Amino acid sequence: MKILVLTSTFPRWTNDTEPGFVDLLCQNLAEGNTIDVVAPHFRGAATQEILGDVTVYRFRYWFAAWQTLAYDGGILPNLRQKPLRVLLVPTFLLSQWLMVLQLLRRNRYDIIHAHWIIPQGFVAAVARAVSRTRTPIALTSHGGDLFALKGVLLARLKRWIARQANALTVVSSTMKEQAVAMELQDEARISTIPMGVNTRDTFLPPDPETKRKGLLFVGRLVDKKGVEYLLSAMPKVLDRFPDEHLTIIGDGPLRQPLEGLCRQLGISQQVSFKGSLANADIPPFLQRAAIAIFPSVITSAGDQEGSPVAIMEALACGCAVIVADYPGARDLVIHGTSGLIVAGRDSAAIADAALALLDNEALLTMLGKKGRQWVQDRYDWTVISKQFMHLFEQLTSGQPR
Repeated sequence: MKILVLTSTFPRWTNDTEPGFVDLLCQNLAEGNTIDVVAPHFRGAATQEILGDVTVYRFRYWFAAWQTLAYDGGILPNLRQKPLRVLLVPTFLLSQWLMVLQLLRRNRYDIIHAHWIIPQGFVAAVARAVSRTRTPIALTSHGGDLFALKGVLLARLKRWIARQANALTVVSSTMKEQAVAMELQDEARISTIPMGVNTRDTFLPPDPETKRKGLLFVGRLVDKKGVEYLLSAMPKVLDRFPDEHLTIIGDGPLRQPLEGLCRQLGISQQVSFKGSLANADIPPFLQRAAIAIFPSVITSAGDQEGSPVAIMEALACGCAVIVADYPGARDLVIHGTSGLIVAGRDSAAIADAALALLDNEALLTMLGKKGRQWVQDRYDWTVISKQFMHLFEQLTSGQPR
């Protein structure tokens, strides 16, 4: 099968710090298939190269130094940070469309897989119409494109795009409920298929002799991650366990305000900001940490996470996890079995959960073991890629779904 993948998030080079879930899905689908990826260019990246078993085509949409719409947090956070970047949107759409059109005319693809309703779903729908091909489109929404883009016109645009697709996949059950409520597609054409994690070679438990210690957060430093509530929980934790330490892996527009909050709370010495790390450098931190905490929230604009891969990675490493209670987390964590769920925006609840685990090593160990088994059975890339291939085979054969 020959598959054309459209995305706005993809590794720009080897050992990049960008989220790698689209690349990992492509690499797992590449066995027995041919995968071409269309992604935005970035200063210093190759315009065309082979990464692993995937051919990557990167479209330029402005002068190299000014290509700041994608990457480093994603399109929506970048637009919020600098609204004038909206001027890059037309050239971004046009450049991606022209490259997709060129590839559709040059090659015979069996499937177009577009990640995110806007912009890639729009580009896929228009390019297919202009090229007059009948290639099925599988459209995947990851969360922000479904929840955050509000307004009557955007809702109508999303509905039109989704209905051009032959199938819509979302990464959590709550997202499916939202997609059905928005009438994006017939319910029978909407599948819940999350992204995955490599539990076989990469995200593994540590050596049994490893002594786990410390608290850990992994993710972008943006509003919906809720890191300020984790920091505000730390004084209560440190009152009982003054030697505990919180490590924060990730970067973003809120880093300086969060560092300022640490100074204000008097915890700067007990919190380390590591910045963005290459994906390959993250497992050792997860294998050493006692607890990984993900205090994500639903923002005032309605933005929220779909099914965070960082939680899967922590679970796969046998790390006990604490997550805030929001819809996307409920598929990943079963309270008291694969982790602990606490109320959102509640620093006291985060602190109490952390203290309960630090006080009870047996509970901490049990959650780590059961959490790994949970994610291994349901979210390993071998499981997820089979689900996507089954969907693609249905679409190309014309079987009813």
